[in-house]
Amino acid sequence: MSAVGLAFLRNEGGEAEGLMDAGIETFRDSPFAAVAREMGQNSRDAQDDSDLPVRVTFDVLDIPRDEFPAVDTFVEAISLCRAKAEEAGNEKEKGFFEHAAKTLQNPTIRLLRISDFNTTGVAGPCEEGTPFHTLPKSDGVSVKQGRASGGSFGIGKNAVFAVSDIQTAFFSTRYHDAKGAEQVLCMGKTLLRSHRAADGTPRRRKGYWGRIDGFEPLDRDEQIPQFFRRDSLGTSIFAACMREGQSDWRYEILVTLIVNFFRAVECGDMEFEIDHGSIKLNRRTIQGLLHDERTAQTARDLNLEAALETAGILYRCSVDEKTQRHTLDIPELGTVNVQVLLREKTGYTVGIVRNGMYITDKLGHFGESFKRFPLYREFAALVEPDGSAEGEWFKRLENPRHDDLSAERITDPALRARGERLFRRLAKELRALLKSLAREEAKASTALDELSEFFAAADDLRDDELGSEPHPKAYEPSPIEKRERKPPKDVRRRQQESVDNVPAPAPEGDGTAAGGSARERPQGPDTRAQPRGRSIDLQDTRNILAGDVSKATHRRVFFTSPESGNLQLRIFAAGLNDPEPLSLVHASTGSVSSGLLRMNVVQDSRVDLTVEFAAGYAGPIEIEAVVEPYAEVAA
Repeated sequence: MSAVGLAFLRNEGGEAEGLMDAGIETFRDSPFAAVAREMGQNSRDAQDDSDLPVRVTFDVLDIPRDEFPAVDTFVEAISLCRAKAEEAGNEKEKGFFEHAAKTLQNPTIRLLRISDFNTTGVAGPCEEGTPFHTLPKSDGVSVKQGRASGGSFGIGKNAVFAVSDIQTAFFSTRYHDAKGAEQVLCMGKTLLRSHRAADGTPRRRKGYWGRIDGFEPLDRDEQIPQFFRRDSLGTSIFAACMREGQSDWRYEILVTLIVNFFRAVECGDMEFEIDHGSIKLNRRTIQGLLHDERTAQTARDLNLEAALETAGILYRCSVDEKTQRHTLDIPELGTVNVQVLLREKTGYTVGIVRNGMYITDKLGHFGESFKRFPLYREFAALVEPDGSAEGEWFKRLENPRHDDLSAERITDPALRARGERLFRRLAKELRALLKSLAREEAKASTALDELSEFFAAADDLRDDELGSEPHPKAYEPSPIEKRERKPPKDVRRRQQESVDNVPAPAPEGDGTAAGGSARERPQGPDTRAQPRGRSIDLQDTRNILAGDVSKATHRRVFFTSPESGNLQLRIFAAGLNDPEPLSLVHASTGSVSSGLLRMNVVQDSRVDLTVEFAAGYAGPIEIEAVVEPYAEVAA
């Protein structure tokens, strides 16, 4: 048996190869997100038992330095590459190799291990045209394991090198050969820079760990280090000398998995475990993790907050009982399934999914961004090809990062023109479907309870003792007095500072003016009670003047609470730069204290109450509602 170790290819042509690699640089800006997305996708494509979910794990292993494969050879090669970088005056490469050398001197070497289960493994042998060969020995080559597969280790495999501080990865798989016998393969690959070996032999940037003779993988369990071995069918990929992320690597991976695989998880096709099972993402936990504060904070740190919000909306679309399901039959393309949820606060959210993986929110290259739907109801729409034939078309149009679709990626002119035509047709029919579902329908009638006292129902119409009502022209409008304009905000602030916090004298008169613009001014510091608890949004809020409208001290307020419980309400004068609180002195329901109204409400029950202000005000108002800790409120 030939020796096992690390060896670099001969550079017989004397080519100059630098450290930078276009495939790796594609994923350099967010390596943990990239490795989670790419490895998750390839595992999804290799599902073994379709009745069970694919399970993917992300774990960190700390390996004693003397057990790391060919550690001394790695140290020597990095030293030689550093000398070459210094000779070329390349400071960026010099810094990389200095850091790599320090990392390899640590007492333990950290590995990020990505393993999948309930998968077929990556079939060998390591010969051109086989899936395993694409892992260490192919550049820009993808060998599909299924018609709708997502990539099968083409460009996406480079993501694992971006996670490594020495640009090195190891690949280990267990699979069934053509005769049904289990086979194993294990091999490492490193990408440094061209250099001269210690004996002066010119070497290329590519190095392979395995059988040195012929640069072949290990194919027997006893040859493979224990931490690289597979006990079951599937594949494990290791990033050597795992880099430090900008935040907790576990949650970087979690956010990426939720954003990209929420659909596969919700369908029960995939499950994920992170950090030896300390975080589990499956159909039972995804809803909680979507709303977890650590998840949200990491999304903010990574500028993925909008992506996480979109995933949450589309997840809701896929599970809500009110979701409508439709199909579009596009000639020559096939059937495309569309799920639509009409609901407020969903925006106009479209998600295109293939094989359980989120791709994009638009068909921008086909003239449709799905962003503007003026005067239509808000909706969420989940779009995915129905079968493998349709999925093949979507796959043809995907870019290497799997986040956009474009027919320009197809090299065959005839096929490219066909793809352009089919997806423009899809974009047009999808918009037409969404518009037909989200169109606001005119309602026969709408109950306006605040006007009920002015209009009687049909069966209540009768003459009263005063006879018929006067002609509308008999009424004369009240004269409108000019309102006193307040100084600008910065002038008022300086006026307040000039009296050194001495309370301002009360305004003359009763504090009211025609039109209701005057309000009670705060005297010194605001001593009003502050609401305690959690803010909620009241639904269908309306208000009208009540009592003696000329004084404008009473307001009738209508709303529906989305929750049951004890509420605290504050009312503000709206329409100003800074809304000002209006002091309440009485209410027809609940109790008023320090300008605050406390009352009990029942979920989805309409509330009709009248409040009295300390000073007249007839302008627009805003209502702030807070759920407070439970306490009985006087009726």
